[in-house]
Amino acid sequence: METNTMKTFTVREARAKLAKLVEQAHDGAPVILVHGKRPVKLERYDLLDPEHDSDELEAELLKAVLGPHSAYSHSEMRAVADRALRAHRKR
Repeated sequence: METNTMKTFTVREARAKLAKLVEQAHDGAPVILVHGKRPVKLERYDLLDPEHDSDELEAELLKAVLGPHSAYSHSEMRAVADRALRAHRKR
């Protein structure tokens, strides 16, 4: 597949072939959708993957996971539960 050619579609045109356009964007092809006069680029979104991300990012994530943590006290948990209950009742 050629990934250097910019593909531009109106939203109406893209509707019928959205799955194909998503696959092309996932494979690296630039895809632009235009709604009215507003262009939007459809592009691949990668989740963080420690296997492929930088060593610096991996170290920061590890620090966050292994960092100092302490359990909530009973009163802290009660306060959290009370706030959640009040928010739920407001809905």
